Amino acid sequence: MPSKNPSVGEALRAASQTLKKNGIEDHRFEAEYLLAFILKIKRHELFLRPDRVLSAAEGRLLSAYVKKRSLREPLQYITGETEFRGITFKVSRAVLIPRPETEILVDEAIKAAPAGAFIALDICAGSGCIAISLAKEVPLCRVFATDISKDALTAARENASVAGVEERITFLEGSLFDPLKTLDLEGKAALILSNPPYVSTEEMKKLPQEIKGFEPRSSLWGGADGLRFFRRIVKDAPKYLIGKGRLIMEMGYGQAAGVRKIIEASGEFTGIEVKKDLSGIERIISATRVMPSSKKAKGRMRGSFHFPA
Repeated sequence: MPSKNPSVGEALRAASQTLKKNGIEDHRFEAEYLLAFILKIKRHELFLRPDRVLSAAEGRLLSAYVKKRSLREPLQYITGETEFRGITFKVSRAVLIPRPETEILVDEAIKAAPAGAFIALDICAGSGCIAISLAKEVPLCRVFATDISKDALTAARENASVAGVEERITFLEGSLFDPLKTLDLEGKAALILSNPPYVSTEEMKKLPQEIKGFEPRSSLWGGADGLRFFRRIVKDAPKYLIGKGRLIMEMGYGQAAGVRKIIEASGEFTGIEVKKDLSGIERIISATRVMPSSKKAKGRMRGSFHFPA
């Protein structure tokens, strides 16, 4: 008696048609992505055995996933994971989904990293993708990462553990620099990195449903003009940076001029640089901390950082 369960090829066609009917532009790729995830194989392996029959459980799971995607839930939330710089990160609706653009921020951080041991701060850590990638790729760094969301930090700690860098990252709950106030970190960070919320009130209304309907608002909304958190970060960052330390931040479309003005107005930075993403959008802005006066330096530069034995 023929099986009632569909083959891989049949399941792909049906899933793709359903996604297309519901307005998913890249419907074929997404059907393949979901089925490959369910079967725990690479996407190209689907075509090696198109006649392989799905089990009832696999078929039900594919149907459930296709329904979720048809309702615009992002693929990454459906599968619970995403890739970032070759690392698989666990993601949930508690965290912003890591984007390829943010990899440019990590690239800039690695370029600016000192040769020896140093401290880096990751403000608005989310899934931990920035802190974890830096710790993974620069073994001599020690990272302190903050986020206001307890659930996001739970995911970040799990991701750090899976990546094997949990001993070099301290995750702290609270707004921006607030959790760092009880630590002896002033004047000791060589790098401050941040992908803060930067979507303006007006732009929030225009976001696709995949974003505004599922990703955490607290990770997206940056105040009326989208620059709220840049002002706060630029104000407090000089307290924590060493002389010639680097502040590196991600920003949104059309925000480069506004963020540059905030940095320039502080009078605390020099060497402002802007990097474009692959779409030509000015995406990453960085600036170097002006050397503190000798008087301030004596107060701020006491002691030095050493890894525990």
